[in-house]
Amino acid sequence: MSLETKSPLTSAEMTKARILEAGMRCFAREGFAGATTRMIAAEAGVTLPVIAYHFGNKEGLHRACAQEIVDQHSRRLLPLVCAAREAANKGSLSAPEARDWLDRILEALVNAVTADAEQRLTTDFVLREMSEQGPGYALLFEGLWNPGIGLVADLLAIARRRRPGKEEDRAGAVMLITSLSAFTAVEPVSLAFLGWERLDGTRRDTVTALAKRLLDGLVGG
Repeated sequence: MSLETKSPLTSAEMTKARILEAGMRCFAREGFAGATTRMIAAEAGVTLPVIAYHFGNKEGLHRACAQEIVDQHSRRLLPLVCAAREAANKGSLSAPEARDWLDRILEALVNAVTADAEQRLTTDFVLREMSEQGPGYALLFEGLWNPGIGLVADLLAIARRRRPGKEEDRAGAVMLITSLSAFTAVEPVSLAFLGWERLDGTRRDTVTALAKRLLDGLVGG
């Protein structure tokens, strides 16, 4: 995983980034309860006091991992998400315009969940948090899931030519976004069933097209 930090890095910053990466890897693999600071220290090549110096304790490191994911999401998708949210809030967005925003968001999400192995580490951490909620869960919910799904729900309502807020549109947004878990949480099963070794460019286009067909059904419904 390549943690996005400013360059050039000081020695302390490099050590902190290495611990953060090791922590994310261990938490993704073992869960919060299963991962230990000793395990993380060994993976990062540091001593336990170094982890304590930078993050305080295991809980602090876990929250820092979650915050890093929220920050990465903001840096990569914030312009698109903010522009879409601003358009939805104006109250003058047409149904076709809302659908166009949904298409663009789906494309960005597919690219995110089918990223290379380094970027997928953050996805693995997030998936673990969905099933085993640790100290960083609230940060992920408030900074990532809640606003993201809420935006999709509002755009879906507008695309269906009605006011946002209906439970059906909110549930539809959840189902649309979680459909992409076929290539995250259950990716080994999906790839084996499809006979794919990996999600290359052509197959990523296929997944995007199918996601948009699911969206067709929701908008048409």
